[in-house]
Amino acid sequence: MAAKAYVCDGAKIECQLCTKPEGELKVTSNEIKIQDKKFANAKDKEKMNLIFQGNCKKSPYQSSPCQAVIKVEDWQGVADALIQDDPALLEDSIIMCTYGGAPIKITDHLQKNEPTSLEPIMAPVVMPAEDPKIVNIDWKEDDKDPKIKGWIEATTLNIMPGEEVRFYLDEKK
Repeated sequence: MAAKAYVCDGAKIECQLCTKPEGELKVTSNEIKIQDKKFANAKDKEKMNLIFQGNCKKSPYQSSPCQAVIKVEDWQGVADALIQDDPALLEDSIIMCTYGGAPIKITDHLQKNEPTSLEPIMAPVVMPAEDPKIVNIDWKEDDKDPKIKGWIEATTLNIMPGEEVRFYLDEKK
């Protein structure tokens, strides 16, 4: 199941019983932001939050502005995540207007699903500026273990991890 988007300040809302059905959700409940916009939560349900410009079709002669008569219940379909102690609103959250008896739906949550920056998948490989070389070679011996006669310890410069280094031993030297 795909993750649902959170609702941001200025989200588009809709009530089919408004003569101008498209409205706007104004977040006043908190200052927590997502993508530089305030998050909406379940407290954003007052007249000052649900902004409609038209009149309610259920009012006598459709004469009452929605803003004057709107009366809502609690938001349904909210997130489990809390924003300042109240559930965050999701793109499919709805709230019922009890005056008109119609649901108010979110039609555009305004959360963008585009990355703000792209990080590289893996770090670039930096090639050495100089030719690889062996700086120092030492013969080491272990007096404690008679099975090990000795080993070579080499200090290198500009040899990349995984590159092969070969030593040719001559018992005379």
